[in-house]
Amino acid sequence: MRHSNPLRESRLGLRGLLFSTGGVLLVSSLLFLPGCTGFYGVEPETLSAPSSSAAVAADLGSQAAPRLEPGTQSSAPSTILPVYWLGGAGDPEGRVLLYREFAPAAGPDRSGDPIADAVRHMTVEEPLDDDFFTPWSPASRVSSSISTRNVITVDISSDAFENQLAPGMAGNAVQQLVFTATAAAANAGLIPGGEVSSVLVLVDGQAGYRAFGEIALDGELQRDNSLVAPVWVINPQDGEVRDPSTVVVSGSGRSDSSTLSWRISSAPDEAPDGEAADGGTTGGNPVKEGTTGLDSPAGITGTYSFTVALPPGRYEISVFRLESDDAGKQHERFADTKTIEIK
Repeated sequence: MRHSNPLRESRLGLRGLLFSTGGVLLVSSLLFLPGCTGFYGVEPETLSAPSSSAAVAADLGSQAAPRLEPGTQSSAPSTILPVYWLGGAGDPEGRVLLYREFAPAAGPDRSGDPIADAVRHMTVEEPLDDDFFTPWSPASRVSSSISTRNVITVDISSDAFENQLAPGMAGNAVQQLVFTATAAAANAGLIPGGEVSSVLVLVDGQAGYRAFGEIALDGELQRDNSLVAPVWVINPQDGEVRDPSTVVVSGSGRSDSSTLSWRISSAPDEAPDGEAADGGTTGGNPVKEGTTGLDSPAGITGTYSFTVALPPGRYEISVFRLESDDAGKQHERFADTKTIEIK
């Protein structure tokens, strides 16, 4: 299901600075610390390119220190930036939850600072999946630094907080920044693996700003893992176009049965403005469905992967938990959906 986001506006760019002093490394071009492999958060934080055919892990609720996927530790710049968005499709309580996408690390609007670039993307750009949104306004300036105590400092301009939000949404937005900054640091190898890290948010260089009129940014922040959605589809990303072939669907999740359900349905063709075109295929008709196992015990976050062969057409991939209520009726919970096209 596709939704527009009424909070989004035209986006602005920014520039970064680069310098270092004492025990603090200020990064506005891409720098790497020798031997750094991961960061504190949830287990596991795999940040490989989403097009990988391997099962892709995501941080969906465990409290253990995460690890990077083998092969991501490198002195070469990463080609992707992890960026978190808000959503909540299929949550029985109507909660707003966190989801992650990947954006290109290179481009004319990139500063070379992976943390600042990821946070900037979060405020300036739209998510690929229209089921996601962000309450941030475009930030005209973002920079970042990392101390010897693994404190990530993000200095962001006050124009990013133009929207007045309810307290709950304001808290979600601040966590969106915390998850994005820590994931970007992990992906760039800037935090030693398994070590605790936190985020200090400055606004126009000053501490104590009241974010969105609700949240006092007066101390170090860590991830609130309860906000991460229990089901993610990481590969493919929304809107991908594939050649005719077997499609690998992979992601992360947790369930009481150590399994997730999936369904692939036909999706209508789109007109240039993104609306369904006349004469397009009828959306919602199931093409294939099944279940996929998680590589984790019941109730613990794990990864999944399954493959499907699809003829040319547009498809919606949905992965979800199938749960029964007290009356025994089954419901789809926490569905994450991606629309792709097979040429």
